[in-house]
Amino acid sequence: MKQIENEIPTEEDWQGYQDDLDARFAYKLFFGKNIVEVQPVFQMNVIERAWELRVLPVKAFQYYVFALRDFIINNNHVVDPNAPILVFTNAAVDCYFSLVQFKLDEYPEHILPVMEALLPSLHFIADHVATFHINEEIYGSIPARLQRLLQRYRQLRN
Repeated sequence: MKQIENEIPTEEDWQGYQDDLDARFAYKLFFGKNIVEVQPVFQMNVIERAWELRVLPVKAFQYYVFALRDFIINNNHVVDPNAPILVFTNAAVDCYFSLVQFKLDEYPEHILPVMEALLPSLHFIADHVATFHINEEIYGSIPARLQRLLQRYRQLRN
């Protein structure tokens, strides 16, 4: 299997983006850019970017989900007081876990090819909840959410 996360999606990979308003906006932000180059768009508003990832064409999703992963893991989620919209660590983590759960539940064929590559980051976050300043009263238990993701993933693989 080729390394999906290493190949910037082509115009062909984005086929169908015109059919969705959010995907069209994401295309303007992401198209032709590598994972490092899109980090600033997550800084602007991680909640909106995570929502747009939900509606991307499959191959674009399978590439740019790693941008969200890296945004969180590489500590690019530090709040910039000059940013137009403040980005909080716990919101970024919530978006990531929600996105993975959504894809597993609704579009497993989109996420299964990249799930093994995402799992280490999900485990890392769940094992380091304090590092990510997760407010579990708002976002729930991240380790429990990980267990739900893993349960669904196991169901799909069997």
